[in-house]
Order: sequence, then structure tokens, then C-alpha cells
Amino acid sequence: MSTTIHQPGTRRPLASSYSRLLQPALLLAVLVILAGLKAGMSLLGVAAILAGIVGVPALLYKGSKGLFRRWGLPDRARIILLAVLTLASTIACFVLPLPAPVPLTVAAMFLGNASLAIFRRWLNVSAHVSVVTFTALWVTAMFGGVWAWLLISSPLMMVSRVQLREHTWPEALSGAALGVATFCCFLAATTWS
Repeated sequence: MSTTIHQPGTRRPLASSYSRLLQPALLLAVLVILAGLKAGMSLLGVAAILAGIVGVPALLYKGSKGLFRRWGLPDRARIILLAVLTLASTIACFVLPLPAPVPLTVAAMFLGNASLAIFRRWLNVSAHVSVVTFTALWVTAMFGGVWAWLLISSPLMMVSRVQLREHTWPEALSGAALGVATFCCFLAATTWS
């Protein structure tokens, strides 16, 4: 159940462009690429993990909507399919084993997606804000403080999602909190390993 009131016809071109530019799936793909490059993987290796971790699950998720409806399956079944595929990709990163920081980055992405699926049962937590927040924190941690300016992207995304009436302020703030919590889990696992 969504707590947001959608009002079609609300025109906010800047907010709309910002939300479209920083789509969660695109940012997750950028994270996988950056993690692979940080790990010293070849471009072919990065392309392979990108396809397995983001590409195939995203295509199956987006492409199966009509099929699931024809079969009378609830949309929740597609979310479960995406979670299973993402979990399998995460496990594969550890089993292969891929070099750091790829496995822990992918595990954090899985944790964030699973948390979104769980918390959306009570509150329409913003995936856009969650992923933007995690991405900004991850890039700053991996590549240094020179990238700290990316942290402004989280509040900008909150404003964008609220202006577009896709989310309320509590939903946007919950997205930011989830992004921070996911990053803290990544940081703790990185420190521990």
C-alpha cells in the first residue's frame, strides 16, 4: 500500500530530469563497474559481472511483467525472482572468488534491495534516494574525499522525489536512512574482512 498521493500533470522538469538521470538500476551498474575497476579486473571481466549482476536480473524483471500478468501471478513474484537472481549473483561473487571490493559491494547491493522489498510493506521507501545515498557514500569511501561533493546528490534526490509527488518527506528520508544503513553494513564488512 502506497502512502503517496500521485497527481498526474504536475510538471517539474528539473526534478523529473534528475530522477530519470540517476535511476537506481543505472547507479547500481555504475557501482559494479567501479568496483570491478577498483579490483583491477579486465574490461571483459567487468562486463561479465555487470551482465550477471545487473543486466540479466534487470532484463528478466522488466521483461517478465507481461508474462507474469498473463499467468495470473502477482507482481510480488517478480520481486522474489529479482531477489533470488541477485542472491545467486552475490553468492557467485564469493564462490568464484572475485577480488575485493566486488563481493562486498554486490552483497551490499543485495542487502539494500532486500531491505527495500521488506520496508516497502510498511512505507513506500524511496529506492532512488536509497541507491543515490549508498552510491555517493561508496564512491567517497573507495576513491577518497575528493568525491565528497557527491553527497549533495542525496538531498537533491529527496527534493526531486517529493516535488514529483512520487514520495512524501518521510518516505524520502527513510530512503536516505536505508542508504546510510546499507553503507554502514558494507563498511563494517570491509573493515571486518
